[in-house]
Amino acid sequence: MGYGFSLVVRGRDATPETFVEVAHKAEASALDALWLSAHVIVPPQVKSGYSLVPDLPHPPHWKEGYWEPFTICAYLAALTQRITLGTSVLVLPQHNPFEVAKQVAEIDQLSNGRFVLGIGVGWFEEEFEVLGQDFKTRGARTDDALRLMKQLWADDPVTYDGRFYRCEDAYFAPKPVSKPHPPLMVAGGGRPAWRRAAEFADAFHPVRVQPESIEMMATEIAKQCERFGRPTDAVKMTVKLPMSFKDEAPSGDDFATQGRARDIVDGIKRYRDAGVEDFTFDVVPEARANLLETMERFVQDVRPHLE
Repeated sequence: MGYGFSLVVRGRDATPETFVEVAHKAEASALDALWLSAHVIVPPQVKSGYSLVPDLPHPPHWKEGYWEPFTICAYLAALTQRITLGTSVLVLPQHNPFEVAKQVAEIDQLSNGRFVLGIGVGWFEEEFEVLGQDFKTRGARTDDALRLMKQLWADDPVTYDGRFYRCEDAYFAPKPVSKPHPPLMVAGGGRPAWRRAAEFADAFHPVRVQPESIEMMATEIAKQCERFGRPTDAVKMTVKLPMSFKDEAPSGDDFATQGRARDIVDGIKRYRDAGVEDFTFDVVPEARANLLETMERFVQDVRPHLE
């Protein structure tokens, strides 16, 4: 069972000093992972609902700065020894997959196999437009990119002839330390994401879902794994949830990981019973001091009751 936190990579608290302080705190506390989200640019949001929720704006502090995850992971790989570093998540169809594959392989080398690539197809259509990427083909391009990257991480020379990406007798190095490649984690909430996880991934990574939904998703992904000739348990379930400590029990709008320490313990156990193996916690609000305090309270007041 793994427990990790989202690093503050956006807003005014996203600084090199914060990255180092949180990473050292996470290692000293024997936490399992630090996760980094990603957006390249934040254009005006005129038609896309945040995370595909109609009319929901993204948080305003995104405009204050949004760090690129591979840069931070490479930086922290040199400053840590044990903790896993990963993306939660990279919007893969906004990027050149040849470059992503190279960055992933190099960070895996620099971290000695401590990197996890979490990907999603994205929701922010305006961002795709600014980057010159087709929003409507993002799912198909993600699938093609994942097939390509797996080939690039395997033996040279590489020949790949996909719908969107091609190469012939090409050489690609360095290769990742992790074999056959760093773990792949697919995020999303619908059938295309379940199918993508079953076909390509080591983990499925839904965001802000209830335990009952986890059980349903796991069942559907297991069925899809059979379709692709994989064991039904090939894809483990991870989940990303908000964590905030309060003086009262969770309200109707809260998740099970928001409330008193004992409420959070019970909530995490519900997710574990539903099949979740690894947890990523976002802090609310997203600030350096709150992240450090929440990590400390989790280690002192919650984790001992989960062991």
